[in-house]
Parts: sequence; C-alpha cells; structure tokens
Amino acid sequence: MAKSGKSSASSATRKKHAKKAAGPSQEEQPIPKDKKITKKQRGQKKKEPRVKVYIPPVKPAPVQPDPLETTGLVHSLPPELLVVLRSFNKKAQVTKIRALEELQSGWIEKCRKEGEDGALVYVLVDMLPVWLHHVPALFIHPSRRVRLLAAGAHLSFLQISPVRDQILLSLREIAPPSQIESILGTWYLAAHDIDKSVSSAALKAWVDTISFDSGRDHLVLDDRFLPPLVAFIQKTILDPNGVYLYLNPAPPKAPLPPPKKGSRKEDPEAASRSKSEELEEDDQDRKARLRISGLGAIRRIIGALHKEPPEDLIDFFKNPALWSSLYHAEQCPFMDIETFGHGQHNVRKNAWALVQALLTIPKERLEPLLPILSSATLRSAWVEPDTTVHATMWQPLLKFLKEFPRAWEIEREYDYSKDGDAAEDSDSEASDAENKKQDDSPKHSMAYQEFLRFLSLGCSGSPLQGYPTVVIIVSTIPSSILIPSPTTTPLADLFASFWDVLDSRALSSLQRSATSTAFLSSLLECMVFLIKRVRNDARSEHESTVIGENVDELVQNIIREQFGKVWTHLVEKTLKVEQRAAARLVAQTLLSLNQIDTGLFDIAWDTLSNCLRGATETNPVLLSVFLKVLHDRFKHTTEPGQAASSLMSTILHSTAQSCVNAIAFIQSGKLESSDVNSANSVPLLVNMLDQFREGLFDDANFSQLMDDMTAQHAFLLLEVSSTLLLAYLTYRKDEGHCLRLWHGLLSGIGRYPEKAEQSIKPLLDAVQSGILPQYLKPNVGEIDALTENLLAGALAGNLTHLSFVRQVLQSPDYFLSEKGYTASMQDICSTFSLLVDSALSDPEISLNAFESSLNLISAVSQHPPRDFRVHEFDTVLPDIFVLAYLLPVCYGSQENHATFKTAKDLWEGWQNAAPSAEQSYVQGGIKAKLRMVLCGTQLRPFPRDVLEVLWTKPPGIQLDLLSDIFPSPNEIDELLGQLSLDPIHPSLAVIDPLIPPASAFTERLNTSQVFDGRGFSSYARVVDALLQVFLDGRQIAKSNVWALRHFQALEVYAQDFINIPSAQSEVFGAEAIHAHLETLVAKIEQVTTYILTSAADEGWREEALSILLAGTPSGSTGSLSGFLMDTIQRSQDSDSARDSRILRNVLQHVFHNVDVNEADRWILLARKLESTAPQTSITLTFAVTNFAPEPPRLDRYRNELAASLLGIPPIKANTQGLLALRKLAVSAPNPESDVVFLPQPRAVNVTKACQQWIASDEDIDEEVESVITLVFFHLAPILQDLSGTHWDLMFDVVENNLENSSMTDDSTLVTLARTLRLIILIQDLASTNKSLRADWQERKMPILTLVRDLATVSIGDLEASVPRSTCRVLVLSIVRDLPISLIDQDTFSKMAHLVMDPSVDVQKMAYQFLEIAAKKRTEYFVIEAGVNSEAAVTANLPQELLEILQHTIFGDEANSESQNVFGYLLGWMLLFDLFQESSLKVRSSYIEQLRNLDIVVSYFIPTILSILRLDQGPLKVFKLDLWAVDEYHIEYYEPGHDFGFPVLAAHLYYRALLTVPSLIHTWVLDCKDRQLSSSITNYTSLYLSPVLIRTELAHVKSPDSLALLVDENLTIKVASSVNEVVASYSVDEHQLEIKLKIPADWPLHKIEIKDMKRVGVDENRWRAWILAVQQIIWSHNGRIVDGLGLFKKNVQLHFEGQVECAICYS
Repeated sequence: MAKSGKSSASSATRKKHAKKAAGPSQEEQPIPKDKKITKKQRGQKKKEPRVKVYIPPVKPAPVQPDPLETTGLVHSLPPELLVVLRSFNKKAQVTKIRALEELQSGWIEKCRKEGEDGALVYVLVDMLPVWLHHVPALFIHPSRRVRLLAAGAHLSFLQISPVRDQILLSLREIAPPSQIESILGTWYLAAHDIDKSVSSAALKAWVDTISFDSGRDHLVLDDRFLPPLVAFIQKTILDPNGVYLYLNPAPPKAPLPPPKKGSRKEDPEAASRSKSEELEEDDQDRKARLRISGLGAIRRIIGALHKEPPEDLIDFFKNPALWSSLYHAEQCPFMDIETFGHGQHNVRKNAWALVQALLTIPKERLEPLLPILSSATLRSAWVEPDTTVHATMWQPLLKFLKEFPRAWEIEREYDYSKDGDAAEDSDSEASDAENKKQDDSPKHSMAYQEFLRFLSLGCSGSPLQGYPTVVIIVSTIPSSILIPSPTTTPLADLFASFWDVLDSRALSSLQRSATSTAFLSSLLECMVFLIKRVRNDARSEHESTVIGENVDELVQNIIREQFGKVWTHLVEKTLKVEQRAAARLVAQTLLSLNQIDTGLFDIAWDTLSNCLRGATETNPVLLSVFLKVLHDRFKHTTEPGQAASSLMSTILHSTAQSCVNAIAFIQSGKLESSDVNSANSVPLLVNMLDQFREGLFDDANFSQLMDDMTAQHAFLLLEVSSTLLLAYLTYRKDEGHCLRLWHGLLSGIGRYPEKAEQSIKPLLDAVQSGILPQYLKPNVGEIDALTENLLAGALAGNLTHLSFVRQVLQSPDYFLSEKGYTASMQDICSTFSLLVDSALSDPEISLNAFESSLNLISAVSQHPPRDFRVHEFDTVLPDIFVLAYLLPVCYGSQENHATFKTAKDLWEGWQNAAPSAEQSYVQGGIKAKLRMVLCGTQLRPFPRDVLEVLWTKPPGIQLDLLSDIFPSPNEIDELLGQLSLDPIHPSLAVIDPLIPPASAFTERLNTSQVFDGRGFSSYARVVDALLQVFLDGRQIAKSNVWALRHFQALEVYAQDFINIPSAQSEVFGAEAIHAHLETLVAKIEQVTTYILTSAADEGWREEALSILLAGTPSGSTGSLSGFLMDTIQRSQDSDSARDSRILRNVLQHVFHNVDVNEADRWILLARKLESTAPQTSITLTFAVTNFAPEPPRLDRYRNELAASLLGIPPIKANTQGLLALRKLAVSAPNPESDVVFLPQPRAVNVTKACQQWIASDEDIDEEVESVITLVFFHLAPILQDLSGTHWDLMFDVVENNLENSSMTDDSTLVTLARTLRLIILIQDLASTNKSLRADWQERKMPILTLVRDLATVSIGDLEASVPRSTCRVLVLSIVRDLPISLIDQDTFSKMAHLVMDPSVDVQKMAYQFLEIAAKKRTEYFVIEAGVNSEAAVTANLPQELLEILQHTIFGDEANSESQNVFGYLLGWMLLFDLFQESSLKVRSSYIEQLRNLDIVVSYFIPTILSILRLDQGPLKVFKLDLWAVDEYHIEYYEPGHDFGFPVLAAHLYYRALLTVPSLIHTWVLDCKDRQLSSSITNYTSLYLSPVLIRTELAHVKSPDSLALLVDENLTIKVASSVNEVVASYSVDEHQLEIKLKIPADWPLHKIEIKDMKRVGVDENRWRAWILAVQQIIWSHNGRIVDGLGLFKKNVQLHFEGQVECAICYS
C-alpha cells in the first residue's frame, strides 16, 4: 500500500493505473522508455528525492454470488451433490477436505466407472459452473491437502471428455474475463506449487489442456488469454495477499449492536486465533508460497514463448520490487520497500532461477533491465547467507557477469541515496555543495566492497562451491575498479580479503582440508590472473599513466608477498592443506609464472627456495614433500628442472653427511644415542627416503655413503634410529647389501637377549606393516632359542613376552627357522590342550588362563606364515571346538566371555579354509573328544550339554550321533553287565511282587563307582543321552530297538533309587536325589510305549512266541520280535531280578492287545521255563495274570500249584515250598477282578499245608511266613464264608508277624506290609460278613493294639524309604478307624511325630488321625478343669508337638524340602486344633505356655511372612483374591504346586488371628520395621479381616452360642453391615446396654466396647464390667461370646436377690 500524503509513484505508473481503472475500452498508452541520463543531468537527479516504488494494490472483489443460487442448479442437482458443493462455501478446512474427497470418490470416480454414456456425466456437466466458481480459491488454499485434492479433482474432470469439452467451452465463450483470469492464473500457480505432489497433478492437467502455441483440443494462450494470465501472475508476485483476498473476499460485516452496560469486551486475540486456527501457514508463509508459484510460472512462460517476450513482460522485469526477491535482508539497498526474499530462501532460489531464464532472452532486449539487474544481482549475491541458495545462484550469476561485464560499472553508478523525505527538508544550498563534492571525488563500488567481505568470510559459508568461481568473478571485474588511487588499494584489499578468512576461521569445518585446498587454489589462480591483467593494462595507453611505471615493482611485491604468506601459513599449519596438494598448487603456479615471464619465475623461485632451505631444521616433512613434487613437475622443463635438481642435491648430500657424522659421534661417545633423533638430519633423511624411495640411490655418492654407514653400524642404527634403518632396507633395492645387513641385525639381537624385546620391536612392526622385502630370511639358530625362552614366559602369563612372541610367530619367515617355528607351535598346542582338559574337569580353572595360548593360536591362524602339518596343529582343533561350543555351558554367567568368542572365530575361520581331507581328520578327533565327555563322570559337561551343542549344528560338523558319539551297542552292554543284578534292597518287595526274598540275593558288588555332578554313573550318562536322542527323533528310536533294553534297565535302577534313596546304588549317587529321576522314568515310559505300540505289523509278537516255544534261533535282532526274544533269552540266561523286571516292563506294553489264545500260549512258555529259569517263569506268569485276559491254562496252573503244596514236606518248606508259594502268589488275580483265584476246597488245602509246615518241628524261615501271609491275602475272600481253624491260623500268623516286625527294621518291612494289607482286608470283609465279624471281634483288640503301637514308633533320623512310608500309610489306614477306647489323652503325644514323615500321604493320614486325638486330649483337659475347679489343673501343650514347632523354616527352604515344610505347617494346624472346643481356662493355659516359650513370635510369624512373601515388599506378596482362607482341606493337598504352601500359610495365619489374636497384635505393635508393619497391616485388612469379622459375627449368631447366652432378659443384636454387636439386659422396664464395635482391620486393632445405657449400677462397677469384657476378649484371647457371657453373669449376680425397683438403684 502507498504511504499517506504525496504519492511517490512516477508519472508513467500513475497513468498506467489510471488506464486500468478506466476500464478495458480505453486504449492502452505505451510506457515511455527511460532516456539515457547525461553526466550533467546526473548531478541534477541527485538533488531529487529518491523515487519510491509503488506497488498497486489489488482491488478487493465483491462477494461473488454462488451459481447454485443464481442459475437454479439447486433445484436440478442431486441433494447429495448439493451437500458436497455447499461445503465449498464453508470456512473450515476439514469440511472442504471431506467435500473434495466425497466429490472425487462419490461422483467423479463413479462417473469414470460408468463411462461417458452414464447419467452421472450429465450431472457433472451441470455442476461445472459451481466448480469453476470455487476452483481458484481451492487452488491457492493454505492447506496442502485441499490444494492436492482440488488439483486431483480438476485433473479427473479433464479426463472425462464431456466434462473437458464443457470446461473449455466455458473458458472460451461463457466465462467473463475476470473469471478466466482467476481460473487460468490460479491453475498455473498450482502447476508451480511448492508442494511437488500438488504441482505434479496441476501441471499434468495444464499440459493436457492448455497450449502456448497450437494444439488439438487444447486451449491456446493467444492474445486473448495470455495477457490476463501474465497480469494475474504479476499481481500475485507483487501483492500475493491482495490476490488471496481477491479470491477469498471477506463476507460483509453486519452492524454491531450497541454495547450493553456491563457486558464484557471481546478479546481480539481470541478472535484472531479463531480466524487462523485451521490454517497451516501464516501470512508470511502464504506470501512466500504464492511468490514461489508466481516466479516459477513466469519462468516457464519465458521458456514457453519461443518468440520474444511481450513488452509488458519486459516492463514488469524493470520493477525493482520484483528483484527484491533476490535479497535476504529485510531492507534492500536498491529500493525502499520490505524485500520479498526476507526470511524466505525458497523465494530467493526461485528468483535466481528467474535470472537464469531471463538470460535466454536476446541481449538487446535485456539492455533496459541492466541498471536494476546489475544492482540487484551484485548487491544480493555477495551477502547471501544461505548455502542452498548459493547452489542455485552461481550459474545465473556467472552467466550474467560473463554476458554483461559492465554490470560492475553500472552498479557503481547506481544511485543509493536516502529517502526523498529527508532530502526535501534539507537546505538546498547545502545539498548542492555536497553533491558537487561527491561528483568531484571518485565513486566506490559497493558491490566490490561486499565482494571483498564475501571473500573474507570464506565465500559466505560455501567455500567448496564459491572458491572455484572466484577467478571467474575477478575476471569480470573491470580494471577501472581495480585501479589504485591515493586513498584506495583495490589489489591489496583483494589479497587481504583472501587471507582474512584464516583469521575469521571461516574454513573451520568437517571438510577443512578440502576447503583450504580450494582457497589456496583460488588465491594462486587469482594472483596469476591479476599479474597478467596488470601487465597487459600497463601496456595499454589509457592505463599506462596510472600504473605503467610501477608495474614491475607491483608485480614483484605481489609474488614475494603471496609466496611468503603461503609458505608461512603452511609451516604454521594455519592453512590446513594436505602437503602434497599444496606443493602441486605451488608448482603449477611457478610454471604459470614461467610461461608469463622467466623473470617472474626467478623471483618466485628465489622466495620459495629460501623458505625451503630454512625448513631443513624446522619442517623436514613439508620440505621433503615439496622437493619431491617440484622434482617431478619440473623434470621436463629446462630452467625450473635445473633449479629443482640443484636444490635437492644440495640438501640431500648435506643431510646424509650430517647423519654419518652423528653416528660416528655416538660410536665415539661424544654424543648420546638419545640425541640422534633430535638432530634434524635423520628425520629429514628418512622423509627424503619416504618421498623419493629408491630414486635417491641413483646418486652414486649418496648410495656409497649410506651402504658404508649401515654396514659398519647396523645394530647401533637399530637402537638409535630404527626408522632410518628400515627406510634403507625398504628402498635399497640391492639384495646382497640388505641380506648381510639383516643377518647382522638378527645376530646382534641374539647376542644381547636383555635388549631383544626393545631392539626387535621396530623390525616386528615393519614386518607386520609389510614394508620389508620378502627375500629377508633368517639363518638357523639366530633367535630360535631366544623365542623359545620368551614363549615359556608368555604361556606363564607374561604379557610383555606374549606381545613379542605373538608378533614373531605371525611373521616367522623373517625371524625363525623351520625347526624353531615347529617347536614353538608344539609348545603352544600342548599347553592349550592341557588347559582344555583341565577346564572340563576342574571348575577352578579360570578363563583368563586361556588368554596367552589362545591369543597365540589366534594370531597364527589369522596370519598363517606357512601351511601347517596335521600332526602339528590340527590336533589342537578338537580342543578349540570344545572350548568354543561345549565349555561355555560349564561357566554359566560367563558364557559370553571373550575367550569363547575368540575360540568360535578360530573354529569358523579354520573350517571355512581347510581342505576336506584335513576336516575329516579333525572331525575324527572331535568325535573321540565328545564320546569321552559323554561317558566321563569326572567331567563338568553333562550329556545333555553335548547333545545341545550338536543339535545347534555348529559349522563344519557333520556326524551321525549314534555311531559317532555314543559307544557301540556291545560297549553299552558291557557297561550294563558290570552292574549288579539284584535290586537295591529286599524291602522293595513291599511295592514290587517280583522282588525275590533276601535269601535269593547274591553278594553285592563292592565297587567304588564314580558319579558325575548329577549323581549319574557312566552307564546312566550314556543311556540318558541316548534317551534324549530318541525323544528328539522318533524315527531313530524305531530303527534302534536294541536300546530299549537299556532304557528299561535304567528305569529299574532309577525306580529303586527313588524308592530307597539312602541305599547304595551302582548307577546313581546321592546327588541324583535332586536330578528329577521321576521325569526320567516318565520319558522312558513314553519312548517305550511309542516303540512297542507303533509297529505296523501286529504279528511280530506271535512270531516271537512261536520261535520261543519251538526253541529255534531268533531271526533279526533289529526287529521288535527279535528284541522281545532277546529280552526273554537274557532273562532266562541270568534268571535275575533285574532282567526279569525288565521283561515285566516290556510285557506290560506288549500285552496291550493280546487275546486269550495268545495268553494261553504265554503260560505254556512260562511252564516250559519253570524248571530252568524259575524267576523268568514267575515274571511271565505275573505278566499274563495282570496284563492279559485270563487264559484257561493259567487256572489249571494255579490249581496244580495249590495241590502241590500238600506234597511238600516241612523239611522242604524253606526251599521248594517257598518257590511254590511265590509262584502261587504271582498267579493270583487282581482282587477287584471277577476271576476266582482257587476253589474253596483247594484254598482250605493250601491253609492246611501251611499249617502243617508251621506246626512241624522244622524251623520255618520268616521269608516263608511272609509269603504265606501274601497267599492268605488272596485266600481270605474265598474263605470268608467258611469257619474253621484256618482263620485262627491267619490271626496267629498276623499277630506273630506284628510282634516280630518293626518300623525301624528294614528287613521286616515286607512281612509287615503284607500283614497290614491282610488286616485291612479282614476288616473290610468282616464289615459285610457276620460269621467273620464274630471271629474278628474276638481277636481284633490285641491285633489293633499292636498296630497302634507301631504307629507310635518314631523313625527318628532314618532315611526316607517308600517301603517304610507304605507301611506307615497302611498302619494309619488302620489306626484312623481305631475304637475310641484305644485313643486316650496321651495318644496325641505319642503319634505327633507322624506329621514329619517324609511321605506326604503319611502326613495327610496322620493329620486326620491326630485331629481326632487332639479333640480327645482337649476334651480330657476341659473335663479335668471343670471338675477340679479349685485344684490347679495344668493343661500343657504336648512337648512332642512343641519340639516340632520350634524349628525355623523359611520360604527358600520350603522349595527344597517341601515335605518337611508341609509337616511343619501341619504341626501348626494341630496346635490350633487343640484350641477347638476348649474352655476359657484351658485356652488361657495354652496361650500362657505359647507366650512363655515365644514360639509364635520366634517361629510362626517369620515362617508365615516368608511363605507369603510379606517381607519382600507389597509388589511380591502372594495375592489371596482367588482363595478362601477360612477353609483348608488337607486331603486335597498335592505337592509340587506353587500355590500349595502360600494358601496353607494364609489359612494358618487366619487361624492364628482367630485363636491367638493378642499374640499377633503384640508383635505387630512391637515391630520396628515400619515397611514390614505397614505391609502386614494392609495385607491383613485386605484379605483376612473381612473373613474374620464375618466368622466372628456368624459365631455370635450360631445356635450353640445363643444357647450359652439364653436368658429371658438378655437380647443380642448383630448388625453385620456395620460390624457391631449390641447386648441389652432388661431390668424391670429399663435396660443395661453395651455395644461392641469391630474395627475394619480387626484383630490388629482392638474391639471397641461402648457403654450405651447404665441403670441401677454405680459407675465404678459398670466400668469394671466393661474392663472385664475387654480383658476376656483380648488378654485371654476370648471370643465375643465369651465376653457377652461374662457380662450376663455379672449383671445376673449383681441383681440377684434385689427387690427394689431399678429406679431406686440410680
């Protein structure tokens, strides 16, 4: 907008805008061209005020009516489409977005799918006026999403032919000019939108529809359409906000109502926020976006117009406001307006692109633009701060300066005077004087000054892009600007600006070397160019008067100054240019000067050579680099080449001679060896050798000098200057000289071992770096012995020696003979193998012990000097494999140790490079190693670890597990053959009927069996690993049936050890108790079942049976039939308990689908083996009896056995009779089956035969009596209806067995178990048989007494045993049903120890019995306390129970000793059971005893806290949300569950709070751990208190409690909702009333007792009553009922016998 007051617009501008305002009918007048201003007129112009640029504002358009309303479309278009179109008028951008999306998807896309013949096409054609009305505003909408959707919709419209035709028709014939201008202008702006996706869609639509020249079905931009398009774009660039408001006119404002009194004013900030809350950009960003689009559009129009652009467009380019887009600051120097490019780098980039496009116009058309373009470009380019703009700027800038070099002069003459307002107010005379003074003085170029500033800032932050262009820019600067004057020195200023960049640190960046190189290159190029120009200008006539006489001096000064500065900054390293690059640039500059004039080269060379000579002592590296580069670059030139060679030769000879003199001084002692490197001759000579390499030795004098010095002082040179010696060896290409020198060095090292490590290190480093020639070889024995000595120290842990040996072994070709190298490698390998073997067995071996040997092996393997022989190095590879993959499992948390990673890298590297033959050899060693580990019991890895390593398939390992890792089947059979055939203990017959009597046991092998860390023997390790393989691969299991025998053998040994872990086993050690043998047995059963039941051929069993019955040799042993025959044959051969039990286990699976006929044939086989293998025969009979259908032959066999007993005389009862009884016993059917064991007469005969043996004078063994008892168990059901002496015999045998048996004697457990089972059976039969019941009643009391006495026996410290636990279970099964007469008050004490039995079943049954005994004991004390009320009755807790409870059991121990913890918790259950139904007196006695012993505080509470995890913080406590703590059924307890103990502990805590609340309350109050106290309080109130309160209130309301409180005057009210109990006692018409309030966290807080009504009782007595109730409930741990009973009693006694009314008592 123009400023108020006088307009600053020019006359032409005012006429132009007046013409536009007059309308299109007026004829446009051409704008007068600017006349060229003469020098005289220029002074007059300066007096005028500076012309301000006037930017005409766009006249706001009135609100255009919506075609929906004006054309009647609202009545013809579908309602759904109307909703979409009306949404375009909404302000919210979300609404516009949804409308555009709906238009695209719901209408346009559907129309395209229907085709052009569909009805939707006509709908879209009809609605086009509405779309064309809204599309200009949508094209420039602030929202990118709206613009994108609008462009997409417009493109889609144009892709529908009828719609496209209608759009073109509207633009050609229907639309008014203003609408055409808006549509085409915004469309073209959208085609150049800053967003690529928007511009892509809009530009495609434009190109497909609009053409600048001609095109079929296109709208041609002719003289009718192009001018309005260009005018619209010009307006957009100059006034984007005006265009935006023109297309988005604000609605007319309604008049504001008069403000009401007291009303609040509207917040302007809130209003502004509401207007812009949905916009994505502010005003500045919108203006920048529209200008970017406009600049892009103008640029494309220039490119599209093949003819010259119209004059209007050229006039537009004369507008300085347009070119303010180039300037970055807020105010630009060439016009008085806020710049368009301020804060918008994209605008400036597009403006520079426009300059690039303008330069395609013929030069003569651009002449009128030069004044503004020159000023705008030159004043904007050098101050541009943005590097991204620089990338776009350089090309148009350089092209402009190249096309118009006088732009510098035009810019210099440009008027930068201040605003005219200030000039008008100044005195005119003063202005004239000032202007005259300015005319007389030379005018400076502001652009040039900014260019110098540009150089001093390192090309304004773009040195890599800017410096290459500087010489081009300098070449465009006219000489008139560079001419010095008395007050100016342009050339000096130029070079000073160059060097100022070092002080400003503008080159300090990540690419400092590259930027510094660009700087130096640009500086030297500009220097050469300016020297040429100065010399050329000096020869011209118009400049000679100025600098002609001083040109030579000026040039010489420039050369000396610049070369001196370059060298100084290189030496001082302030110029960070790579030395060789700097030397190349200097050399090229010298050559350029030589081409100009040899005199210039001489001046530069003198300066540089003096600098080089002075650097021999200060900077030898830079000197040697420069000499090398100068020598190479000048060698093909005459004078420069001679100068460089002469200089190099002089410096080289003087340096070499100085070095020889220094070595001689050291040899004579005149100079210390440490001072030789400080002498500058040695570093310079080394650097010269590094630069010139072997080329230096082309000088014969120098070569002779160096050869003599190294030959005479070789070892001394190695000590004092190894770098010089190594440089000589590297570049002296004379093999004879170098070999003699090398042998001298190694011999010297061998002669001085104390200096060896220090002196050889430079040689080792040189070999590792690869700089020494390969022909340097050692002689035998030079340093072999030294290396072996240092190797011993390295393997012992000396890190210094390790580093030395490592480097020597990495390059032995230079230092060691073949013999010495081989010996060293053997020492390393043997040490490493020994360490691996030790680590496999000894856990104390540290991983750090491998560091030295593994380090050396790793070094050699990574840099192998020669091929290794297999016997020298490959023998260690199996140990490397073991270290890499197997040993990590032995080190637990250190499995990621670097040692293991190094070993893995070694193994993988070797197997990737080794040939197949070598790999085969190494794999053989690995297999042997792993087999040893698999079988070895003294090694740390377990078989499972070996298998897991192989299952991970480590690289390079290909093997068959069974054949390569495991022992052969024959070897495994030999391991099994070395084990005992007998069971672990005879008492196992309690649970296994196939266990023979103890007399049949052979003498146990007394071998010193060795077990591994899990308690497994070698045989157990192998078979366990084999089981893991079979479980992992079922196909392997089916094809290796032979292993099934070993699985069953391991199962037999495992079951025996599980049942009696304290017995000595040859397969399992004591540690195997914790090895989860139960899981092992389950896995064996799983594999066995799979193998024996998954055969496809069902006839294999009958095939094996036929072969066995025929006695012919077996067939293939690999089949199931062969395995079955082999198992039976092995059992027959040994006839041992082990093999027969293996056979039993196999037949259990084999007989799963056998029929009666086949079972009959199996009995035939048993009869066949009866004489030769009785144990095997018994096993077969047992298997058929228990696992197969009942065959006829078995019944005959039983009867034959029973009949044979009468024929056996007593003298043979212990032998033949025992065997016959065993056979008869195993043939007995299951008691639950329908099969009849024997006929009744035959059963009677069996008892007669047994009676004859017992009644004879022969000594009948206890084993016979034990088996007789077993037979009686099967005969009792048969004889239950038959009275006779046989029952007396049975009872006598039972009593005799009970008297002779003991729970502590393992040898009697078998007889005891059989006797107890018989008693239980007799009790069961007597319950349903009247005659037997009579006989049992006569004999049961002594028998049950004996059983009860067995239950009272404590096993003490005896180890756990399943047979003993079985006997205890049987005893308790009888005891729990004992007559009440056999239970007294002492029974509990005698049997309390049963809860600590190792068997859970025993513990549960013992608790059930002891619960009854506890009631009996409590009943006794209650009666005694009630009868002897005056006597001192002491109701003590059982001492045996107290001893159990006085143990500390924590949660961690509970996991490892679950049975003991269970028994301990059961002890507390029994303790609380003793309080059940006890009187207050007895309960008080119990509590007093607990308080005195401090058992609850010391033992109970810590245990409960630990199990419930209350001591581990609130986050880890056991949650009771799912559990009911007021009930716990012991019989349902199962071990192994994580919740078992916590739930039981929570129930005990509940019972403790219910039974002894005062003890718990006291402990909580005394607890000093506030966190623990808070945790217990919260836990109790959350889970326990609600249940306790509910239980207590229910107890008050129970019939038993009400019966105790029954009284016609007493009323009890329970309010469960508020946890209150109210007791009211009526006296006449008045009441005495107390209220008991239970707190929410009871019993951790006391029950509150309140006196509600007191009548007829004095206050002291009443308070005494209240206190008594409190004492009963708290101090004596009474229930609420107890307190209420005391209250009733006190009231009754108080008013008893009183006749006065209650009023008189008050």
